[in-house]
Amino acid sequence: MPYTIKTTKDGLIYIKSSSIISIRKPNTIDSAKVAGHPLIINADQITFLSFNMESKVTYFMMNGFQISMNILFDEAEEALRIAKSYVEQVIKP
Repeated sequence: MPYTIKTTKDGLIYIKSSSIISIRKPNTIDSAKVAGHPLIINADQITFLSFNMESKVTYFMMNGFQISMNILFDEAEEALRIAKSYVEQVIKP
């Protein structure tokens, strides 16, 4: 079954490369590219989920990067919630 965003029991979030608009740090000219492979993010590294200045759904990361996606906010929020709940279950047996 095709996916846009999915989670694993290890607390990882997979985002389909065609759904990613940009991966960049604000106020820099640097950006990253996704070459046809899914982007894998550790849910612990996500600071919060919101909209960026262009009103795109964005994961804001601890390292300063912003991952903007072309998906619904509810889908991104659910994936983050599920991935973080898996991590909390491992930490709190």
